[in-house]
Amino acid sequence: MIKEKFSLIREKADLSEILSLTYIPLTVVFLELVLRIKYSGDFWAFLPVMLVFSAAFGIFVNTLCMLPKSEKARRILSGAAIFALCLYFTVESFVKSAYQVYMTTESIAEGTGGVLTDFLDTFLKAIKSGFFIIILLFLPFIFFVLNLLLKKLRLSIGVKYEHRKDVLIFSLMLTAALFTIGAASVSISPVMSGIYREAYNFDNASTAFGLITGTRLNIQYEVFGNPAADGFIIDIPEEPEVPSSPVEETPDEPEPEEKEYGYNILDIDFEKLISETSDQNLANTHRYVSSLSGTKQNEYTGLFEGKNLIMIAAESFSSEVIDEELAPTLYRLANNGIKFSDFYQPTWGGSTSTGEYSFLTGLVPTSGVSSIRKIAECDLSFTIGNKLKKLGYTTGSYHNGTYTYYNRDKTHTKFGYDYFKAFGSGLEEGVNSSVWPASDLEMMEYTLSDYIDKEPFSVYYMSVSGHGFYANFNNSMSMKNRSYVEELDFSTTVKAYIAANLELEHALTYLVGELEKAGIADDTVIVICPDHYPYALEKGESWGNDMDYLGELYGYPVTNYMERDHNACIIWSGCLENENKDMQTEISEPSYSLDILPTLCNLFGLDYDSRLLVGRDVLSDEGALVIWPDYSWKTALGYYNYTTRKFIPASEDITVDEDYINAVNAVVKNKISYSKAVITYDYFGVVFGDNLE
Repeated sequence: MIKEKFSLIREKADLSEILSLTYIPLTVVFLELVLRIKYSGDFWAFLPVMLVFSAAFGIFVNTLCMLPKSEKARRILSGAAIFALCLYFTVESFVKSAYQVYMTTESIAEGTGGVLTDFLDTFLKAIKSGFFIIILLFLPFIFFVLNLLLKKLRLSIGVKYEHRKDVLIFSLMLTAALFTIGAASVSISPVMSGIYREAYNFDNASTAFGLITGTRLNIQYEVFGNPAADGFIIDIPEEPEVPSSPVEETPDEPEPEEKEYGYNILDIDFEKLISETSDQNLANTHRYVSSLSGTKQNEYTGLFEGKNLIMIAAESFSSEVIDEELAPTLYRLANNGIKFSDFYQPTWGGSTSTGEYSFLTGLVPTSGVSSIRKIAECDLSFTIGNKLKKLGYTTGSYHNGTYTYYNRDKTHTKFGYDYFKAFGSGLEEGVNSSVWPASDLEMMEYTLSDYIDKEPFSVYYMSVSGHGFYANFNNSMSMKNRSYVEELDFSTTVKAYIAANLELEHALTYLVGELEKAGIADDTVIVICPDHYPYALEKGESWGNDMDYLGELYGYPVTNYMERDHNACIIWSGCLENENKDMQTEISEPSYSLDILPTLCNLFGLDYDSRLLVGRDVLSDEGALVIWPDYSWKTALGYYNYTTRKFIPASEDITVDEDYINAVNAVVKNKISYSKAVITYDYFGVVFGDNLE
């Protein structure tokens, strides 16, 4: 029938009219190919499916533009559609270049205001350096306008009105046929099906199948849900065991008698909760949590009970900055406390906001940049900030950036802090807000008096000094600390990056010094977690980089998420250098930002339920597991790339079978589904009501 309709149209319409029908579909395909050439690591992977889905969407849009009877109206609709497509692809191109991920429109909108206030200079530089890509992505619209002005081709206005019925029917049939071919191709490939359904992730889907398909799936799953991804695999009896790092034993000494520890779990009547809900997915969430055993308490339980807590989310930090000579305070804190030698901060489909979210909640940020805003509307009594606040701690939070950026004015007090000081809410009175980025040292110097004599205290800092640009020492912190890095054997850009991050080193030197002067360093815990890896060092027009400076910093080219997202975590207290020196330990197994909250809850001796957090207490005997948003993971045995279905063993003598990979895949799926459910159902509010301790 499609062939008959095409023959009929070909007879009735002239060549100009037929060409006009293909312009929008060709525009979509062109735009997708530009992004694929520029950003895809493997151009040919899933290319036929991308082309089929893109063509189907383009034909459908063209069909909608032909609906009006007026030729003028059809021309206006077509022009608007082409302009919108070019603009959308251009915006996403800059997002991908800057953050190394495609973001949903919701996530982009969350940060738009801040970009135009905090980062206007950065934004303008990005436009200037990426002018070529803007022109390239707007070529279809430019060509469309030129043809209107020159009146050469009747582009995208469709055929004569009397032919429209046949054209519309043909277009809809062709759209349906192409979409069916694409969907069938996805279904017969486990790899494509995983990216498309079971392990859907906006960035991965957009990279594999094209931006339009990734966007369509995002809208589809937001409106109708995605049972293939959101459901739970309840039939896993327990999370698979993975071996811990070997512990050297002294054969001549008798083994010490093991102390029996209880579990960090609370008395929750899950059967009652299941009986009280008619929502099957919520009931399955209860079943999933109740199937977990939780983690045991251990010799570190309560080690920090009653101590002060200072948490720092470090902007664009990297473990490569920690150097004994260049950054002695960072080196001291990283090596004289609880040492992490295999730590990761995954890029969660967003920027700083998602890093903060994982650090503060111990959950996977499943809604990108919007996650922290959405979780702030839920019961947050499980965060350590709120737990310590209930114990009478003095609390406060600080950020040397704009008060309202990423809605922090509405979210950060919800995490357990009495106030949030930033530029626009009082911090500008003591910190220079006219330079970019602002100084972490100045922020520490100005705010320390708020709490240092009000023990016990719990404070949170979101730093900013390490923020890009870094090229040619063109940010304030790079210039301020330039003399410290001049002799390093790196490019100017990498030296500028290190110089900017040294401001955090200076801030910590001041902070630790003041705590020691006050005699409370042994009673204070400092926790530092990066918000994300330094993506401003990657090659791309958004940061004006024509070289891979990230690979230069790391000393190797990045080929996967594990290599890219390795980083540092610091948990330090003066007591670990003095009376509790024997409690210094090294966490050699894989760990990540989601592990910090449960680890701190155990260290501070707080009542909490380890089953309700995705991360693990790294000091417990639970097997290590690090999760990435594309469902890739790492255990003590190695790294599994879910997209390529390849397992990279931690050492040459390790082999794993398919059953092990499938078991861990199921655990990962459950943890991500659970993280979604926490926001969807305000899960802690459902479980505890107003009685969560």
